[in-house]
Amino acid sequence: TTRAVYHLYPFRFKSEQFGGVSRNKFLEALSAEGVPCAGGYGPQHKDGLIEEALKSRGYQRLFSKERLDRYREENVLPRHTQLCREAVWLSQNMLLGSKEDMDDIVKAVEKVYENRDKLA
Repeated sequence: TTRAVYHLYPFRFKSEQFGGVSRNKFLEALSAEGVPCAGGYGPQHKDGLIEEALKSRGYQRLFSKERLDRYREENVLPRHTQLCREAVWLSQNMLLGSKEDMDDIVKAVEKVYENRDKLA
């Protein structure tokens, strides 16, 4: 309880480095190689929870309509949105194996890369 723990290992998938292959195709191919992975969360600042809060009676009592509208206009996070489009997650249990297990993950990514032209 006194140290941070990590339950995911995320990395960024750059489509242009894989010949334009989409992240979804990459995820499918990596999973087919025996590496369970996921795309992670979508842009949470646009999932409706913030809008729900801004429309709540409490927020409307605390803040002017102009301030709430300005917040909506300012709620643009292009880098976050980009990261959500590029994220690939491995669960932490994938990383609890041996060095050979880690090598297998690397080999799977390399294999997907080497066969990227067949995925498009």
